[in-house]
Amino acid sequence: MRVGGGRAKGAAFEREVAKLIELATGRKLRRRLSQYQEKDLSDLEPADGKPFPFLIECKRYAKGVSPSWWDQIVTAARSSANTNDALPCLIYKLDFQPVQVRLPVQALVMLGNSGLAGDIAEQYDWRYTVTLDWETFEMVLREHLAVMK
Repeated sequence: MRVGGGRAKGAAFEREVAKLIELATGRKLRRRLSQYQEKDLSDLEPADGKPFPFLIECKRYAKGVSPSWWDQIVTAARSSANTNDALPCLIYKLDFQPVQVRLPVQALVMLGNSGLAGDIAEQYDWRYTVTLDWETFEMVLREHLAVMK
């Protein structure tokens, strides 16, 4: 394996996810290049600087899902860099498998109760998650973006 192959594979997946989100919602995301220099940052950020409902961590591996992936994006969502109280979102793809998206259960509850107020990090335990296929995630994302307007 060549040096940097894993990072290149991850960067390509980040670009792919950003493009899929743009196609689904019209919102452009860009890779957060400072993620390699600073800790507790998501992989993607809105290109327009406007709030986005999720902090996105992308993972592309041959096999196996690590619990540390979820911990990584939860840490970013709880950090002071998350100025818009975005929810953690883990998007991953394993070889020969479809893209999967892990969100806190709270992301679905919020759609049924848009009256939730206060610090979202305090309201739900993010250990409770749901894993969605890509099409279902697109629907959830569009609904969250509609509520934000």
